Amino acid sequence: MAEALGVGAALWSPLGGGLLTGKYRSGDEGRLLGYKPLVHTEDGTRKTAIVDAVLQAAGDIAISPAQVAVAWLLERARRSPTGVVPITGPRITAQLDSYLGALSVDLGDAVFGRLEEVSRIDLGQPYDLPAGERPLGGDASGFLTHPVPTA
Repeated sequence: MAEALGVGAALWSPLGGGLLTGKYRSGDEGRLLGYKPLVHTEDGTRKTAIVDAVLQAAGDIAISPAQVAVAWLLERARRSPTGVVPITGPRITAQLDSYLGALSVDLGDAVFGRLEEVSRIDLGQPYDLPAGERPLGGDASGFLTHPVPTA
């Protein structure tokens, strides 16, 4: 939305409170234990697909999932036509080191594209209407396309 409106955005919690690290698949340590209402969980197929893609990329590139998530956000910021700034909140030195390590990560176009694809937000109606269900009368093309800002 910020890009479409031409305004900058400060992006809070780039790891979704730990969701994108995959750590909650094997336990409930960390923020999930104490801040349950503020932390994202895998409560749908889209979130599961995103975590799967981050974990796959981490394995393929041989870096941590946290570094993949931060590098993805940084690459998205580089490609954005507006100012997009991630806000990280490391609690320990190792987390800060991981974030700083992401500064030198090159995800490549294929990995970046895959992460963008699985995380794309469903625009809902009227954008997802099949061609046979377009509104009658007039040009319905505006209902079926979504402008994507280009850098």
